[in-house]
Amino acid sequence: MKPATRMGISQNLAMTPQLLQSIRLLQLSAIELEQEVESALEGNVLLERHDDVAPTTAGAEAPSAELIDRTLASSESTEVAVSGCDEAAGDRVDADFDWSSAESWSGGEPTEDGEPIEARRAAAPIEDARVAALEQLELIIDSRRDWQLAIAIIEHVDDNGYLETELAVILASLPAEWQVTMAELEAALTTVQSVEPTGFAARDLRECLLLQLETVKAGTPGRNLAETLVMNHLERVAARDFGKLRSELGATETRMIQAMDLIRTLDPKPGASRIEPAQAVVPDLIVSGVAGAWKIELNPASLPKLRVNSTYERMMATSASAHRGLKDQMQQARWLVRGLEMRHETLLKTARVVFERQRDFLRRGEEGMLPLTLREVADAIAMHESTVCRVTSNKFVATPWGVYSMKDFFPSQIQGAESDTSGIAVRAMIRRIVDGEKLSAPLCDGAIAAILARGGVLIARRTIAKYREAMKIAPAKERRRIAPLVPVRMGEFARAC
Repeated sequence: MKPATRMGISQNLAMTPQLLQSIRLLQLSAIELEQEVESALEGNVLLERHDDVAPTTAGAEAPSAELIDRTLASSESTEVAVSGCDEAAGDRVDADFDWSSAESWSGGEPTEDGEPIEARRAAAPIEDARVAALEQLELIIDSRRDWQLAIAIIEHVDDNGYLETELAVILASLPAEWQVTMAELEAALTTVQSVEPTGFAARDLRECLLLQLETVKAGTPGRNLAETLVMNHLERVAARDFGKLRSELGATETRMIQAMDLIRTLDPKPGASRIEPAQAVVPDLIVSGVAGAWKIELNPASLPKLRVNSTYERMMATSASAHRGLKDQMQQARWLVRGLEMRHETLLKTARVVFERQRDFLRRGEEGMLPLTLREVADAIAMHESTVCRVTSNKFVATPWGVYSMKDFFPSQIQGAESDTSGIAVRAMIRRIVDGEKLSAPLCDGAIAAILARGGVLIARRTIAKYREAMKIAPAKERRRIAPLVPVRMGEFARAC
């Protein structure tokens, strides 16, 4: 081996600070956006609110250059110029801002302090495990085909982090021109399951626990026995049949205790660990009107009324010796205003496509919710799936049926006999059937499945049980036992006896 020097040419993609800021603004909630605007107003003297400042009249006295210098001196100014900025950026807003297009990327110049541009991105917490998975997959997937398959899988992951749809069904729903094989889809699932939290995208509880046990250090006391219990005896572990299990497996009491302690440390719902407690939300969108004349608009209460100070902007345009710090703040102010406009435009464009698909929901409620995927919306607005995922995260809509998260309008698909039905619609149907049942004779899961089948929705009894448990509806026997006493007719009383 001899030391040698080689020369080569390479190309790579780098996100500019403006694009990073636009992406960050896109995924902020209304409350977080208000905090971001307040922080910008405190740190940038060239930004102002519409409501706080009256329009400058012709006779008003404009601030002098000395006043500008004193204002700048009293505030913290950055001494590092932002690379890649456009001085006239505040004068235009693109109607279609596609993060995935080549025009949205540019070769970033290194900063003076040597800090990577990616390090300037705010480390905001991500509550949705699916969004967190997308963020991680962007770093490890370099093929567009693999990315499309990963997106197709994540769209079928529920809030608990489980893959609720079989791979065969996902494969059948993919476009025929992709020519995807089951082996490719299984490989994509393995890639998705490699991200955090461990156990994400598992197909059942057994696979979820095994994926977590694989990450336990080899030689950990009780690991091998824990894997055996989870793989072959999970039902008996749930029934706490420890004595017979220990004798059948020939394990000592100490080993059994170590294995059970290790199993108890595992997370049976890896996706739910990122879900925060309920809190007050501010709707980003408002849907109003009547059937056939629905209106979708941004919520005025959640829109930050922000603008660049026109007086300072005119003075800097006519002054050849403007302070460098003021130029930087003007540049940052323009990009913030433009980023907010892009955010609102993209959000409104996405909402229009979503509610064109979910018009039955506006008319009938949750029972009219149709299945929808990120890819369908992304194709309709000519943007990337990750952009749709960001713009729908932490966003809420005020509808005639109440306030909903934007993520609620992307339910999974259930194959019906006559038409496709979403999981949310089926849950609403189950709730309606249970609410209308006789208290003296509640319906079992099989009876509910038969009622849905007569309505054109074929669904298995175990799926009914899963949805019922998720809605915290007790089984038929318990509903009969906890049913309140109500007056009944003598004939019904006699039949009940």
